[in-house]
Amino acid sequence: MYLNKSHSWEISLIGLSLTLFTLTHLLTKSHKHKTDWLLCLWLFILNIPLIHSTLAHININIETLFFFSNPTLHLLNGPILYCYTRMLISKEKRVFKGAELLHFLPFVLFYVLFISMPPSSLMLPQPERNLTVVGDAVIENDTMSLLEGLLFHFGFINVLIFIGYSIATLITLRQHRINIADFFSQHDSQVSLRWIYALPITFVILVLFNVVYEAQFSASEYIDPITRHMLSFSIFILLLCFFGIKQKPVFQLEHKAMNENEIIAETSTDSELSPNKLEAVRPSTINNDFVTETINNMQLYLQQEKPFLDPDFSVYALAEALNIPRRTLSLVISTGLSKNFYQYVNEFRINEVKRLLENQDDKMTIIDLAYRAGFNSKSSFNSLFKKHCGVTPSQYRKMVKKPENISCSRES
Repeated sequence: MYLNKSHSWEISLIGLSLTLFTLTHLLTKSHKHKTDWLLCLWLFILNIPLIHSTLAHININIETLFFFSNPTLHLLNGPILYCYTRMLISKEKRVFKGAELLHFLPFVLFYVLFISMPPSSLMLPQPERNLTVVGDAVIENDTMSLLEGLLFHFGFINVLIFIGYSIATLITLRQHRINIADFFSQHDSQVSLRWIYALPITFVILVLFNVVYEAQFSASEYIDPITRHMLSFSIFILLLCFFGIKQKPVFQLEHKAMNENEIIAETSTDSELSPNKLEAVRPSTINNDFVTETINNMQLYLQQEKPFLDPDFSVYALAEALNIPRRTLSLVISTGLSKNFYQYVNEFRINEVKRLLENQDDKMTIIDLAYRAGFNSKSSFNSLFKKHCGVTPSQYRKMVKKPENISCSRES
């Protein structure tokens, strides 16, 4: 099968249609967050090559548009990926500060350099890079100036910058996955942001594919270069649209009773807290009687009200029910129980599953019971159950028929 240049128009049309649908949804939302605006900007930048391809197919040549929407815009992809991730996990109302603008400095430098240079073939893909055309003169590559050399190697520099920001993003996500254990009782994709891992991984795969393809085959032997690049952009856009359209800032996914102002208030410094709250927040001065009383109140509340049956149950909801600051509650759980919120709440869910299994209705599957107990992920339920009980849920179900074999305690 050969994908020629005409296929690039069809692929571009698919990517543009998907983006248009996503942008329409994001821009018509009643409550738009800064992340929605940034996602719209990112999608627009990613679609510029698709727009160019579409215009070229219908023989519309707008040189000014092509000149100012040049390939240096791709340098924005890395910084936007990193900033978008940080905005999703931030609890602060203001994410961007003056120093954040430095992330976009490479783009500004290359963009100004590009539009200040005379039209040339510097940024064309191989093999058109044998000669450099500057104005009416044709010169050998080894006589290029340093600035021309930067443009010549733009593709390589672009890949390095994106990989660098991808690594920074992955480090940020790793720290985020550690932090959310103190806030949420479930770690689905919208909370853990697992889907963002797919973006840099997909980028690397596409780059490697293009490099290996060009090394093994003629640039246009099976797939036209333009079509190959449009396909790469469309795959990346597909991932971003599919997951980004339903993604909200992580700390707006908490209990419905919490509003944005209450969440932002949690980021206040210790100096802004009242003396009584400050006393409870500081590990060195926390009162043991207060810890014991709070733990007893938590145990009683969770056993009687069973709020953990709600998959979205969060530390904010528990703090509100107990009428104590979220930071204080997190500290009580960590110091008094040597656990995080995620571990603590899911132990109650596991015990609820065990109770249901011991009074089981054979018509219900184990995963049905897990969902009834507040789990929303089969994989996380199985791993937590095995870690807590030492046996799989299926093994435990068989064991309940022989009570003497049950070794998994029901302590929380």
